Amino acid sequence: MTKLSTVKLQDLVTLSFLQEFQDNFALSVGVASLIEDNLGQAITCPSCFSTFCREIVRTSDVGLKRCLGNDMRGAAKAMQTGKPAVYQCHAGLIDFAAPIILNGRVLGTIFGGQVLTARPSEEHCRKNAQELGVSTDKYLAAIKEIPIVTREKIQSAAKVLFLVANTLSKNAYQTLKLKENNREIILAYNRLENTFNTMSDGVLIIDDHGIIKQVNRITEELFDRPGSALLNKSVKELMGSQAPFIEKVYKEQTAYNDFEIFIDTKLGRLHCLSSGRPILDDEGMLSGGIIILRPIKRVHKLINRLSGAQATFRFDNIIGQSPAILTSIQLASRAAAGMSNVLIEGESGTGKEVFAQAIHNQSARCKGPFVAVNCGAIPRELIVSELFGYTEGAFTGAKRGGRPGKFEFAAGGTIFLDEIGDTPLELQVALLRVIQERKLTRMGDNKVIPVDVRIICATNKNLAQEVAKGNFRQDLYYRLHVISLKIPPLRERSEDIPLLFNYMLHTMGCEWGKPIKKVDPAVITLLQQYHWPGNVRELQNVVERVISVVNEDTVRVEHLPEAIIQPAALTIALPPARTNELLRSREMFRQNRSEQERQQIVELLRKSNGNISYTAKQLGIARSTLYRKMSQYNIPN
Repeated sequence: MTKLSTVKLQDLVTLSFLQEFQDNFALSVGVASLIEDNLGQAITCPSCFSTFCREIVRTSDVGLKRCLGNDMRGAAKAMQTGKPAVYQCHAGLIDFAAPIILNGRVLGTIFGGQVLTARPSEEHCRKNAQELGVSTDKYLAAIKEIPIVTREKIQSAAKVLFLVANTLSKNAYQTLKLKENNREIILAYNRLENTFNTMSDGVLIIDDHGIIKQVNRITEELFDRPGSALLNKSVKELMGSQAPFIEKVYKEQTAYNDFEIFIDTKLGRLHCLSSGRPILDDEGMLSGGIIILRPIKRVHKLINRLSGAQATFRFDNIIGQSPAILTSIQLASRAAAGMSNVLIEGESGTGKEVFAQAIHNQSARCKGPFVAVNCGAIPRELIVSELFGYTEGAFTGAKRGGRPGKFEFAAGGTIFLDEIGDTPLELQVALLRVIQERKLTRMGDNKVIPVDVRIICATNKNLAQEVAKGNFRQDLYYRLHVISLKIPPLRERSEDIPLLFNYMLHTMGCEWGKPIKKVDPAVITLLQQYHWPGNVRELQNVVERVISVVNEDTVRVEHLPEAIIQPAALTIALPPARTNELLRSREMFRQNRSEQERQQIVELLRKSNGNISYTAKQLGIARSTLYRKMSQYNIPN
């Protein structure tokens, strides 16, 4: 919005027009005239000024000061009354003023006058001449040339001047509003232009004949052509086989949303989601349309980010100093620098996905998605559609519009196929084709979609043996086995167990608000002697249990699961005295736990007046189990 305080009359009305009006008014009415701004500065040249005022009065500093003061008082009077002001100047001449007002603010004033209604006395003239410091004779001679008019004529001239001032005020207001409207239009255009050019989607503006009239920068990038090569071209020529449904926008005024399209360009096949809207003019008539092209890669990237399909682990997050784990880390780090497929082998719980994420994060694809798929957890009949996607109607229950598969979501990044050894043979054939051709076809469709992904597979099986048994295709095995990485089980790197245990204990303890400061050395000894069939995942579960049951700041043997502190494990490496001590501690722990459970059952039965169903529900056990525990603890029924 234009600030009124900064608006000047000369900004709203052409000065040449003001000068011409003033000259004509002065000549036709027979009076002098001048237009000043709100600061009292003349913005036009004087019209028909008398010799008396121009050469006698205003050449004197005193006279000029008095003239300007009279003019300002006259203008102020006209502003206060809202009517033309008629006043007498210090020399006895009659002047009149009409303000030019815009929204209550005076932008300027039109002055007229320098006439007499009667000849002043010679004595008065001599006195004024003396005060002004000018020649008395020249003063008397000049004032005799001033015309004498009637008061009626002066009032009439003042009214005309006031009407003209009102007209100028209206014109100034209209000009101001026009400037404000133009400014808003320019501002709105600039906003739309900036939005248009900063959108991450391709945008095409077409006319009512389907001719491209405007494109943004992203559209130029998508088609690898400058805007000049796209403008004034038919959208049919650009869209090819996808043009028919786009034509409905400007032919039938039909909008569409998120329609999946494939367009052949110089850069290859462009896979997009497209939306279109007709554009109507102020009378509701079709004037064209707007077409949005959203690259599917960006859609998938957004979905992956929102769904958490991002790798979080790095090699720095892998805890261990044993030669076995360091060798695996070194080989995995080398694999990250290339683009070859990687096969990670290891027992369940060794951290195969951690290594896969670390490889992705250290690779050139680290900014792309990391999509993990557990091939062993997906039903056999759904795994093809899950990996490669499907079209609408491909099978009973298929979602409307179809759905892209995990390979498409992983475009530009890495797909991690866990438990690859559990994939059915029919999927292995399709997977081999995708790896070889870097293209896929959705289930129920015949369109070929290029995919740019790096494949990292993991298995807890010996794939070479599975190939020998006929459970895994040999050609697929060699495609995946470009770089083989074996993750050692936890029992083969027992020296890493204290590091892992203390790290997990500290991390989880802080997260749960139960920091633990000390660990009994016997605990570490038992942990290192245990065979860990569940590997690092099992160790993590043990740490969670320890934090849950410990009620002090030290972890002791009795806090460990029974499988770890069983007698067979205790007698392997510990001296008899220490073994007996640990057994006593374990027995004491069992007794304390049994006593706590007995007291809990007794208290619940007392509160419920012996209600077995209520007590069993509160304990989260069956009635039969409660009866058994009551018999075990000698609790009367």
